[in-house]
Amino acid sequence: MRQQRGFTLLELLVAMAIFAMLAVAGWQVFDGVTRARDRAQLHADNLAVLQYAYLQLQQDMGQIAPYQASNDTEMVMSNNVVSDSSQAETAVVNPEPFMSLNEDSLSFVRFADPDPRYQSSDSLQRIEYVFADERLVRRQYTSINGGSESVSLDSVLLEGVTAGSWQAYLPEVSDQFPGADISAVNSSTPQNSQANAESTESEIVLLPKGLAIGFTYQDMPITWQWALAPQPMSPASQTVTDNENNDGGDSDNGSI
Repeated sequence: MRQQRGFTLLELLVAMAIFAMLAVAGWQVFDGVTRARDRAQLHADNLAVLQYAYLQLQQDMGQIAPYQASNDTEMVMSNNVVSDSSQAETAVVNPEPFMSLNEDSLSFVRFADPDPRYQSSDSLQRIEYVFADERLVRRQYTSINGGSESVSLDSVLLEGVTAGSWQAYLPEVSDQFPGADISAVNSSTPQNSQANAESTESEIVLLPKGLAIGFTYQDMPITWQWALAPQPMSPASQTVTDNENNDGGDSDNGSI
């Protein structure tokens, strides 16, 4: 009979130890790949949420309408005939700013895209962005003038937001618009003088030159900035333009 020889106990233990180490190394590699995939998916989801919020804000900023939601009467003009002059003098009441901003909220009116589901849809919408309960909430009101009958349609753009604040560029940075100085200038009424209209034209501020929002999302500090459309023509500048056109027309008629 031939003598049969197998593995010894020591050889078996060594083989089992080698296979155990290979299994542990393989599990660590697989776990690392899985964790990297989960982190990449989390970053992709956060980026998609931020991109959607940014595009929504950018669309609203690009459609801001020159309209004051809290005041239906924006401009009052009256002509007074002077006894010793043939020209009509105009009294102008400057409009209120078209936007309201503080650290926690931003309110304005925007042009609304037509809704194909309805035959008639509002062409203007009142929009408000609010930081509340660590969220960035977009509120769309059914009435641009507000009031108890107006209902807000809230949509949460971002969750887990901390240290959120709004800022306006005038061009200096301000955390409130309109401020006390802007309200005082806009509420002043230039009376019956082209010189007063020209001096007030550069002081009237209806919209800030730009907006900025800063917040912390997923431990990442983020700041977004937008440049707003050019300032709408104020009543004072319109009065000056009309007077210049009238003067130019009179001089041409006289020369003919």
